[in-house]
Amino acid sequence: MMRRVLIVLAALALAGCSSDPTAKDLPSDVVSARPSITVEEAKFVLAAEHLGVKVTGESVADDLETGTTTCWALRDGGVTLGEIARDSKGQPLPDSGDGLRTKKLMYAAVQSMCPTYDSQLSQLKLPS
Repeated sequence: MMRRVLIVLAALALAGCSSDPTAKDLPSDVVSARPSITVEEAKFVLAAEHLGVKVTGESVADDLETGTTTCWALRDGGVTLGEIARDSKGQPLPDSGDGLRTKKLMYAAVQSMCPTYDSQLSQLKLPS
């Protein structure tokens, strides 16, 4: 019996060392809106918040779509981050408003979902 208790305690201790986010790390409205959120998606939400983007229950689906689309375009679309960070007129996304929010979501996506493209992050030209 004592051996089983020690094994369970060791397993719990190792679980506590994990760097994977849990539901407790995320805003409650995000978890409510997306109860089956994956670890990768949770990392994206936290990376976006670290950049100052507020991901909410209302925005999480669209924000995740921005992230996954960014990585898909980089992997399968044959484009660079600088080429997709453009507005409808082909101009670079602005450093304010929705343009800046989108650039930060793209940045968070590369960091958390497709880090093999992190050498392109400077193409977003985020303001300091």
